[in-house]
Amino acid sequence: MLPSQFCEAAGFPDRWQERDLQQYLSDRLKERGFQTHLEVQANGGRADIVTSWQGGAIAEVKKYLDRDTIYQAVGQLNLYGLNNTHKLVVMGFLTPDARAQPSALKTASMVEQNPRVQVVFVNIDEEWLPGSRVAHFWFPRLFSLPKLSFPQLHFGEWRWWLVVAKNNPLLLILALALVSITADQLKKEFTQCQQQTKLLNCLFSSSKP
Repeated sequence: MLPSQFCEAAGFPDRWQERDLQQYLSDRLKERGFQTHLEVQANGGRADIVTSWQGGAIAEVKKYLDRDTIYQAVGQLNLYGLNNTHKLVVMGFLTPDARAQPSALKTASMVEQNPRVQVVFVNIDEEWLPGSRVAHFWFPRLFSLPKLSFPQLHFGEWRWWLVVAKNNPLLLILALALVSITADQLKKEFTQCQQQTKLLNCLFSSSKP
């Protein structure tokens, strides 16, 4: 969806500002059952959104995301993220400049190599589009997820695997198919082994005097 179409569907004013997008994203998170706070003091700066989403996240919102604004937002988030374990999320519209879009997408992929960092292009991610179905999550309201401590995972960190599965659904399908094929093969081999064992037992018993 083009940013102009998104803004029209979301009811933004003609001369909309970043705060309009911040409020929209905050409202979407609240509709999904998460707590949000806008313009929160954080390590000498002001974080655009602090939310219980993803077990605790800090979001920096930019109107348009290109190579430079993504780097700028990540730098700000690294400051806000000192002394906490919140997810660091860059959010905004993918730049409408077609020439700058490839570098924006590449930059997003590069910074997301850090499993703590996520880039969300809200106008091309269906869950953030105006009018899209909102999935309600009541669990965050019942429990304070940011206070929960999870064991430290190294190379196989769970968030990294979630990002891989989300961005590469084909890999997830192939992995599931491989597991299914392996299970079927093991089952066949086990059945054959049982049949061979029964045959051997029968031969040995018949050869006895």
